[in-house]
Amino acid sequence: MVKFSQHLLVTLALVLAWVATIVMAFWALGAVWFRFPFSLGPIFASCGLVALIILYGTLQKKTLWLAYVAGAVTSIWLVLQLQQPSHDRIWADDQSELSRVYFDEDQVTITNFRHSEYRSESDFDVHRSDFTFDLTQLDQVWFLVQHFTPQEGLAHVMLAFEVKPPAGPPEHFAISVEIRRELDEAYSPIAGLYREYELNYVFGDERDLIGVRTVMRPDDRVFMYPVNATPDQVQRLFNSISKRANQIGRRPEFYHTVLNNCMNGILRHTDKLTSEEINWFDPQILMPGYSDHYAFQNDLIGRPGQSFEALKKRCRIDERARDFGISEGFSQVIRDFGPETIEEPMEEQPQVAVAKPKKLVAKKPVTKKPKPKKPKRRKPVTKKPKPKPEPVVPEEEEPNPIIAI
Repeated sequence: MVKFSQHLLVTLALVLAWVATIVMAFWALGAVWFRFPFSLGPIFASCGLVALIILYGTLQKKTLWLAYVAGAVTSIWLVLQLQQPSHDRIWADDQSELSRVYFDEDQVTITNFRHSEYRSESDFDVHRSDFTFDLTQLDQVWFLVQHFTPQEGLAHVMLAFEVKPPAGPPEHFAISVEIRRELDEAYSPIAGLYREYELNYVFGDERDLIGVRTVMRPDDRVFMYPVNATPDQVQRLFNSISKRANQIGRRPEFYHTVLNNCMNGILRHTDKLTSEEINWFDPQILMPGYSDHYAFQNDLIGRPGQSFEALKKRCRIDERARDFGISEGFSQVIRDFGPETIEEPMEEQPQVAVAKPKKLVAKKPVTKKPKPKKPKRRKPVTKKPKPKPEPVVPEEEEPNPIIAI
């Protein structure tokens, strides 16, 4: 029994080693594909794959192949670590400036606040200015999920805030944690695994950050959920995000598709709004497209008695945003969710024992078949012979006693 257990453990260890090595080998090939200079990555990655196959076929001891692959992967990982994030690159026009947040007691000023004007997704004029408001007037926040592919798991998440001054209409702005694109650079989830992009916190007008994702991208689906938070929680949430944005401005960081993305950037600030500790290995967190369901399960969005399907249907905003367009009143239109339907729980009433009525079932008429009469068995009749008449004997006359005397 002991030998069997030892053999089983050794086998499991070997299986895990092979699986881990193969995964690391493909990760290393991807790093060469995306990070090798002069656009030669695909060629060198293909050559590396052929070399691994040939090496596996020539080695007699296959465990040596594991050692060679592990050494190659480690070398590629160390080379990647030599690359450091930077703010000094040739950035795309809409990513060329970083936002900073300054506090003067309750007075908040956001510099490089973006409010671009879009004619199409790729044709736009970038505008920036300072946006100032009173922190105590920040009272509500919304959670947005943008599905930019048919795959439900892939999505971009954002936050939108509302400032309610004592006089005048409310003001709105959005915050997006995203990659900082270089000029002529496009986003790739796979490239985001290999320190390809820097991280950026973008502060801007809703007609900019939300309008381009709804009106200018007709295939995207965008959902906007009111967050269950008090004004004090909303203000503390904004303070936390602002400190993080200022930190990124002082010390750049790499974006990572899984470990340092839009979902991680927002969730680390909302952890104090949830009653339970965040499980960072939850698939709904690793895949931002399911983050709204995670928020619903943790009571960040939704109301008691409301189903997630009804909430999601009510909070979809891309269709009415396209109908309205990017113009004055955009923020009010996307918040016009319509009447809220909540299933009221029925009050429990005392149960009364009631006799269940018997079901009336129509009976089929029963026709009794006449039972065949059994023929009576007649007993044989034995006629008794009639008694013959006894011969009549004449009675003798008694002598008259008088005469005899």
